[in-house]
Amino acid sequence: MSGVRITRSLFLKSLRSVLGSHNARFVSRANNTVSLPQEINEALESSEMKHRRHPGTRKNIQVSIPDKLLAAAMQVLATQNIGQLREAASILRLQLWTKCLPTEDREIRDKAQALERQLLGDRLESMTPEERSQIEDQVEQAVLKKLKEQIPPWRPLNYDEFGSYAYLVGRLAADYATIRAVLAEIRHQNPAFAPRSLLDFGSGIGTSFWATREFWPQELQEYFAVDVSNDMNTLARLLVQGGNPNAEVKFRGYYQRQFLPATHKIKFDLVTSAFSLLELPSTEHRLQTVASLWGKTNSMLVLIENGTLEGHRAVLEARDFILTTTKKEDPEGSGARVLAPCPHDQDCPRETEGFGIPCNFQARYEEPLLLQKKKSARLNYSYVVLQRSSSLPAEHDWARLVRPVLCRSGHVVCRACCHDAKLREFVFTKARHGRHVYRVARCSEWGDQLPVSILPSTEETTQESK
Repeated sequence: MSGVRITRSLFLKSLRSVLGSHNARFVSRANNTVSLPQEINEALESSEMKHRRHPGTRKNIQVSIPDKLLAAAMQVLATQNIGQLREAASILRLQLWTKCLPTEDREIRDKAQALERQLLGDRLESMTPEERSQIEDQVEQAVLKKLKEQIPPWRPLNYDEFGSYAYLVGRLAADYATIRAVLAEIRHQNPAFAPRSLLDFGSGIGTSFWATREFWPQELQEYFAVDVSNDMNTLARLLVQGGNPNAEVKFRGYYQRQFLPATHKIKFDLVTSAFSLLELPSTEHRLQTVASLWGKTNSMLVLIENGTLEGHRAVLEARDFILTTTKKEDPEGSGARVLAPCPHDQDCPRETEGFGIPCNFQARYEEPLLLQKKKSARLNYSYVVLQRSSSLPAEHDWARLVRPVLCRSGHVVCRACCHDAKLREFVFTKARHGRHVYRVARCSEWGDQLPVSILPSTEETTQESK
């Protein structure tokens, strides 16, 4: 996507994705007729396949940091004041989780004008220039005060040496589990994919490198990390050195830079950006960065953010921008396709049919550094995987479970995003849908796919709860 022009129409479409829709939260409740694919039904009938291991399951296991990475982290932290770092890490985690998208200048100006009209009312029109100048300072101060109350503050996080170590303590386990979960989804959907090169934007402490090597230890030959913080880059390299600054980096193709290369001539099989989009100062900066990342993508682009409403909107903004841009540049070509989590390339129903609920999933992990004792923890995250190839597996169209499955006495409630870009609530019973469909639904979890075909049926619209 070299030479991508961020046109006004694309900019406004992306801005609408960020601002969201003010529609009520509605989801279709299917009076639902579904069917299992014949081969799955036969495998279940013959007991060749277990219901709890149906092909839509993802096995959301509790993830532990790899032994080598944990040992390196412990070695690095051995000389640090771990008490201070844990305290700073707890504050940092809260800052990251509550981080908002920066408010655009245009929005600030519009809000300031609205506040001014609200303060002065109809008097503004009847005032003389002299009268306006007399109260101008008072009105300006009052508007500024209101703006500070109504607009969430935003500033980029600048990581020095201490901040980098605090990030290691507070986010290593969570980031690793999240990135690993997304890479596991890629491997599930496309087992043949084996990246030889990885570009990691906003690489931080290099968690994407470790997660990628877990899945493709022999195939990965080149890692290109980009992070503006030299202290983060130093710490990431130190972890690869096993915590010993005098040791060599055994991975030969290990490269680090502060900024993205301008050229699109060199492409990477896998490009990742994890928890970095919210650090960019404006919509224009985010879209330029996303365009640059897509231009450097040979096969797969992975974007991950915290599973907050703001994180979801940042991911959705990038998703919509790439899909719209590639389709506009080459209407007849394959363009970009969404591999996961969406079973479609259309507008997100969270925005078209709902408001105030992010599309997110959950990573489970063991937290060994933040607390004195190891403890189970969870992190909600939003993500998208975009691929250049138009070839998608048939299973890609299966509905994705976007909320926890509710197992009740005699029935199961599944809320899913479907291939036609609609949110549906399925209520499965053994009597109505058969034993296999019922048990497949009962054995499924949030983030899994339902391996069923949705047959034509009447639907009613119900309001969705958070």
